[in-house]
Amino acid sequence: MEMPKYVGSMRWKDFLNTQDYTQEELTQILDAADDLKKKFKNREPTPYLPGRTLFMIFYNRSLRTRNSFEAGVYQLGGHAHFLSPQDLYTPTLPEDMVPYATESIADVARVLSRMGDAIAIRIYGDAAKWTIGRGHRVMQEFAKWAEVPVLNMEDDLYHPFQAMADIMAAREAERNLQGKKFVVSYAYSGGLKPLAVPQSEVLVTTQFGMDVVLAHPKGFELEDNVIQAAKENADRYGGSFEVSYDMKEAFEGANFVYPKAWSPKQFMPPYNATVDKESATKHQDKYKSWLTDMGMIDVTDKAYYMHCGPADRGQEVTDEVIDKYKCSLYFEEAENRLHAQKAVMAMFMP
Repeated sequence: MEMPKYVGSMRWKDFLNTQDYTQEELTQILDAADDLKKKFKNREPTPYLPGRTLFMIFYNRSLRTRNSFEAGVYQLGGHAHFLSPQDLYTPTLPEDMVPYATESIADVARVLSRMGDAIAIRIYGDAAKWTIGRGHRVMQEFAKWAEVPVLNMEDDLYHPFQAMADIMAAREAERNLQGKKFVVSYAYSGGLKPLAVPQSEVLVTTQFGMDVVLAHPKGFELEDNVIQAAKENADRYGGSFEVSYDMKEAFEGANFVYPKAWSPKQFMPPYNATVDKESATKHQDKYKSWLTDMGMIDVTDKAYYMHCGPADRGQEVTDEVIDKYKCSLYFEEAENRLHAQKAVMAMFMP
C-alpha cells in the first residue's frame, strides 16, 4: 500500500513539549491526525508502523493516556509494551545516583533503544517527589540517552499530547482559531494536581494565534519561563496573552474556556524545603467558588467547554456543563488523544 507523505516525515525526533515545534510543524501533525481520524471513522486500515514496538513507562496511572497509546500503536500495525513502576528501578537522575543502588536512566534508555522503536514516559506527582521540574528532568535524561524517539505522556511541567488533542478539538469546532478568545482558568479541586496541563494549554493556544487569558487566584502562578514563552508566542503568531485574577471577568466574551485544577507551587520544592500537602490543600480550599456551572457559561460568547479529563465533577465543573451543554468538547478531546498520538507516532517512529 502507498504510505501517506506524513509517515516518517519527522523521523527520530522527540516529542516532549509543543514549544519545541513551530506552528507550521504542529499544523502538519494536526493535518495527519485529521487524516487518521477520518480513516478510523471509515474503518480504513492504517498499518503504517508494521512490527514497530513502543515501550510505555507509567510511573502514574492513566485511563486516556494508556488506552489511547496502546490502541493507537496497534491500529498503526505496531505493538505496545506496558511497563509499570515495579517493572523498573526508580528513575534516578545523575545527581541522585548512589553506587550499586539502582540502574541509571542512561542505561535503561539505551537498553530499550536496542529493543524497540520509541519510549513513552509518564511521570509527575509522587513519582517525581512533587518537586516541580523533576519529572521533566527525568524525561530529558531519557531523551539524552535514548537512540529512539522519547514521547512525553505527561510530566510535572508539560502534557503535550493533551495539548495537541485539545487544539485539534478546538480546530474542529472553529477552523480559524486566530483571534479567538481562549481562557485557561484555575478550577477548584481538593487533591494535589501538577502544572502540566495549564502550562501546555497556554503554550499551544498562543502558538496558534489565539487571544489567551490565564485566570487564577493570586498564589497559583505558573512557571515564569512558561509565561514568558506564551508572551513571545503571542508576539510571534499574532495573538495576545494576559493574566486575570477574576474568573468571571476572564470568561466574559470567551470563545473557549478550559477550567482546570492545579496546585500552588509555593508549597512544593524547589519553592519550599519539603512538600507541604496540608498547607497546599488548605490554600486551595479558599477557592471553592472557582467552579464552572451554566451561570459561568452564560457570561461567555457561547463558549466551548474544554477539560483534559478526568474532570472533578462538583468541584471543577457541574454535570450539566459536561453532559448537557451542547458546546462541551469533553469527549471529543478524549477521542482526539488517540488520533493526535497516532499522528506523532506515524511521523516520528518509522
